[in-house]
Amino acid sequence: MTLTRFLIACAAPIALSLSVLSAPALAQTSPAFERAILGELDPATRADVQKRATGGNRVHEVIGTILLNKYHADPKHPGEALTVVALDFARGVAVLGTDHRTYQIIRFNTKTLNLLR
Repeated sequence: MTLTRFLIACAAPIALSLSVLSAPALAQTSPAFERAILGELDPATRADVQKRATGGNRVHEVIGTILLNKYHADPKHPGEALTVVALDFARGVAVLGTDHRTYQIIRFNTKTLNLLR
């Protein structure tokens, strides 16, 4: 094995790990997209989201927190730690993930953020 191939073999895992670090940056939403989401909400819900979306909190993060809080009011699997894995606001669908790598899809009203059961 030549020195060049050896260096490439050592550098490839490092380069791949550095590319994974930039994945959270890709998940950021634009201000225009956040304004569009806020435009879909009814006035009371919009005021609540805007009030919470301060100090570095993003609109989609606040919406995810609201949905988790509403889900935990009547959970299907109580006691499990959940996170919002994905949020498709246009379709009114959120994907919740547990520590066990199982996922649950919940549907919500895009005007009021109430869960649809």
